[in-house]
Amino acid sequence: MLAAILVISGSVLFTSCSKDDPVVSEPVPQPVILKGEAAVAWTKAHLDSLVNVYLADCGNLLDPDMTRDLLKCIGYTRLNVLDYREAGWVIDSVVFIRLMDRAVENNNKTILFTMGMYGCGKTTSLSNNPELKKLADKVGVISEGAYNNVKYFDEMVEKSGKWGLKPHLLYVYNDAETGYTNCMERLIRSNRAVTCKAYIAVFPQFKGRVEYIEEHYPDMEFYCLDNSHNNGGKRVNNEEAKKWDYSMGEDLQQKLYDIKQSYINSGKLNAEQIQALSE
Repeated sequence: MLAAILVISGSVLFTSCSKDDPVVSEPVPQPVILKGEAAVAWTKAHLDSLVNVYLADCGNLLDPDMTRDLLKCIGYTRLNVLDYREAGWVIDSVVFIRLMDRAVENNNKTILFTMGMYGCGKTTSLSNNPELKKLADKVGVISEGAYNNVKYFDEMVEKSGKWGLKPHLLYVYNDAETGYTNCMERLIRSNRAVTCKAYIAVFPQFKGRVEYIEEHYPDMEFYCLDNSHNNGGKRVNNEEAKKWDYSMGEDLQQKLYDIKQSYINSGKLNAEQIQALSE
């Protein structure tokens, strides 16, 4: 999307020609690849344009995967998230403010946060629950994310509170084997990779999350959906959600590595995708 609007460098020189004259042109410039701090610096230099492009087509949604896609013109491929994570955060911070400003201007002071492990099926579960889908359609802002880092969630809730937005939280669970299988299918479908190492490290971070939300946000509207084994996302109460299993023993870790290897052996992944799984 951004590549059609922001061109980094280069042009092609055309000369007049006849039937006997060859067309003379300069070599097509290669894309400029920027990573890490260089990507952050470039993003800050083009921030207004990047944010405007995103806001033109995002509705009320802040989705870090979508904002990072704006960086494809400097080398982001979805397989190299770590190289562009900080640059993406720069865009996210401004988009979030602009979306909240828009919500306040429209007198819609509500925000829906979505939370859950990678591949748990947040989008599918939301779509399968008409009442919650209706909520998502009418809130002022939707902040999409895993929010495995609860302190980051706290910061986002605090920021939204400064704009006077009333928070709602949609929290989705899936078992680890199904969730990681979903991640592998998403890798095939959309080139987004989650390594076994990362999945194993992050999954247990959600343990005790329901209790945390109850303690720190007793007045927050809170919806728990159990999507175990991709069952579609069954609405459950908080006490049921407290029983969700976020343990990550050695046997389960080995099962996740076996899932990864089965996809590698299947021939469904290309060389770049396989490489991304090993990083």
